[in-house]
Amino acid sequence: MLDVLLIPVALLLAMGLRVVRLGEYRRHSHLMTAAFTLIGLRLLLHPGSLPRPHLRIWLPSLAAATATMLLGRQALAWREARSIHSFHLRIHRALGTLTLATVAVAIAAWLLRNHW
Repeated sequence: MLDVLLIPVALLLAMGLRVVRLGEYRRHSHLMTAAFTLIGLRLLLHPGSLPRPHLRIWLPSLAAATATMLLGRQALAWREARSIHSFHLRIHRALGTLTLATVAVAIAAWLLRNHW
């Protein structure tokens, strides 16, 4: 039943990627943080319901998401002219792409869990 929490996560990710294309970077950070929180909440509420291989996929995804969010804060500071370091933006984008790829693999593994 807790897997239903992944539906709003998909919606939040889609909305977050959409608003960043529109230039609303602060809203993007709020939506991505909400998605991260829901995934973390799902894993914390009942970690025993996920098999070990799924946890081995989800935990690196959460670690990558955490690093992406920390770099995103620095990238937002540069966008709002509160920092002079622009390299955080490039690293944030690259790590964000890696995070989305690992989350896609984790969700595919979750969807195919009965077929393994």
